[in-house]
Amino acid sequence: MALFRRFGLMLISLALFFLTILGMKSMTEIISNHLWLNQSGMIEAIGKGAHWETLMGNILQSKALATTDIVPFYGSSELGTGFEFNPTNVFGRRQTGFVPFIIGRGSVQSLVNILNLAGQDHLQGRKLILSFSPDWFAERKGLENKSLAMNSSKLHIYQMMLSPSFPPDLKREVAQRILEMPEVMKDDPLLKSYLQAYTTSGYWAKSKVLWYWPMAELQCAALEVQDVLSVRDLVKKVKPYDFIQVTKEKSKVSWNTLLKRSELRGKSLISNDLNILDALYPKYMKPGMKDSWSRLKLYPSKEYDDFNLMLRVLKEKGAKPLFVIIPANGRWADYVGFSPQERKDYYRRIRLMIKDNGFSVADFSAKEYEPYFMQDPWHIGLKGWAEVDSAINKFVHST
Repeated sequence: MALFRRFGLMLISLALFFLTILGMKSMTEIISNHLWLNQSGMIEAIGKGAHWETLMGNILQSKALATTDIVPFYGSSELGTGFEFNPTNVFGRRQTGFVPFIIGRGSVQSLVNILNLAGQDHLQGRKLILSFSPDWFAERKGLENKSLAMNSSKLHIYQMMLSPSFPPDLKREVAQRILEMPEVMKDDPLLKSYLQAYTTSGYWAKSKVLWYWPMAELQCAALEVQDVLSVRDLVKKVKPYDFIQVTKEKSKVSWNTLLKRSELRGKSLISNDLNILDALYPKYMKPGMKDSWSRLKLYPSKEYDDFNLMLRVLKEKGAKPLFVIIPANGRWADYVGFSPQERKDYYRRIRLMIKDNGFSVADFSAKEYEPYFMQDPWHIGLKGWAEVDSAINKFVHST
């Protein structure tokens, strides 16, 4: 009896320990929501910027997805362009009933988005904005190893792999892709071993998965604790004026007026024939620039496989994304000899991929030559964001 009590208490203690570890994700969200994210306008203020803590963590993304009048924006460096016509300014005070929440920064591509989305719990029926540019597909190997490591966290990989609701076949495909880019797993041999076991068939590999599972749960819980601490530290940096002005009062936005304003602003900042901001013009006129761009190809590229995998993840999660197709700068492309047919084939290819999966598209590929639409070879500019903002507003308020 004494032996039973001793081992019974030990088993109960172990059970409670693992229950705590398994529930760490929910616990950290509750703690953050209660202590730091409960102030009116705080999560909206955080969403105005491309914060490292948002991109690398789970709590802030989860909070944004669970807040009905916030629309997450997934993308790359274009999320920081457009001056006053950037969506964080046009919608930043909930003028039309919602505010953007930025999840992305330079060098973010499909695989990073996959890791951001795969472990999330609030995507069913959720409207999202996903923007992307042709330069995502300009490398045969797709996203660079160092870019994935710089923009993804081990936390997201663990949460995806340990999620009971994420299908095993998708887990294996994403895990196999990550194994091809090992820098993100640097200094974490457990994660690499776990992914290798999960992607290998056979009884021995399955036994390894079971062996690694409790250690993976423990490591994930430790990273989730780090996530809650990063939220605490970020909240301290948010300035009061960032969220004091957030209001739930809707105001009518005149999209025609906004478009005219963007044209006038464009005229004041762009005077060259290549439709590039005058401040950036010298950068793209350096010797040798033209030769390197004339050889640019948008097919084949591993990015198409990653993009397709992202579409499958979104479908599995039941999300309702709007894909914003950003064009190349047609004037610059023609100047450097970047093939018009290459660009045309890319737009057709990517458009079909999105539509075949039943998702909405805001296709701006016909705007290659429109003045002030772009601000450099790849990045959307003043008038571009004004037009995209209007399309986003229609999508968000559509049934």
